Amino acid sequence: MIINNEFKSLKEIFNEALGLRNLDVKKLSEMTDIPVHYLSAISSGDPRKLPASPYVRGYLAKIADVLKVDRDSLLEAYKQENSLWPAKSSGPEDKLPSNRYALKSKRKIAVIGAAAAGVLVILIFLTFQFSGFLGNPKIEITNPVESPVTVTNPIIKLTGIINPQDKLTINNEEVLAKSDGRFEKEFLLQPDLNTVKFKVKRFLGKEITITKIITYQPETITE
Repeated sequence: MIINNEFKSLKEIFNEALGLRNLDVKKLSEMTDIPVHYLSAISSGDPRKLPASPYVRGYLAKIADVLKVDRDSLLEAYKQENSLWPAKSSGPEDKLPSNRYALKSKRKIAVIGAAAAGVLVILIFLTFQFSGFLGNPKIEITNPVESPVTVTNPIIKLTGIINPQDKLTINNEEVLAKSDGRFEKEFLLQPDLNTVKFKVKRFLGKEITITKIITYQPETITE
């Protein structure tokens, strides 16, 4: 590069730009993903340590973007000096500079996606959890099904199904349901009319009451 009729080498342009940005080759390597030893080769003006030309051009383009210098100036200085250097073919260790910001952006998107998925799973879990505490309880009485009903045995087995998280009382006496929600209770009947109240209460929800009328009429024994 020629400034005020004075030719500036790639090394000079590179080191001046580094100084203006208060950077060193290690920090620049972190910002560009260009190996430190290649940046050091440019800084020291040692072409023997640089890879093949196509890779160097890619490095210089990335360096120009980060250091805010004219890309064409870097490439022209390299082109002028490269005409004096023996051509070097590319090898397996050479690589073009990757876009570390794009990679970070992809990682960030992946992290955000994973976090959103995690929040969704938690919300679904909480929805199912709170559905057991809010809303309307349900009860299915399987015995007795009919009401009113007349029986001849003084003891009747009351059975049914509720949500196991709900609270069940029968005539104000709490009855515990099994893990599948099924419950049963032997109930002693008084002669004639009996009123049996099934009351189900959800923890933070509503309460429902179902009343069954059971008439106990002992069998009469005739001689």
